[in-house]
Amino acid sequence: MLYGKVKTYNAKNGFGFISQDRGDDLFFFKNAFHGEDYAKIVPGVRVGYVVVEGQKGPQAAKGKLLPKRVNNCIQNGIFVEYNY
Repeated sequence: MLYGKVKTYNAKNGFGFISQDRGDDLFFFKNAFHGEDYAKIVPGVRVGYVVVEGQKGPQAAKGKLLPKRVNNCIQNGIFVEYNY
């Protein structure tokens, strides 16, 4: 899984871009986020996703909004597990 932040999102048209922690901006459709997650997409929120090849190039899929406590464990795009 890769990580980034939602850079832009157009709710009317249902698509946006993710500013990846490592790499160029990545396109996504709202249906890349399942369940209640797609209703909570706003610029600045951190997300996890995989990259798939879409009709016009790479795009995000299997997206997940990350809870704030998880966001604090991501360093340079790599998830760091802390055992408390």
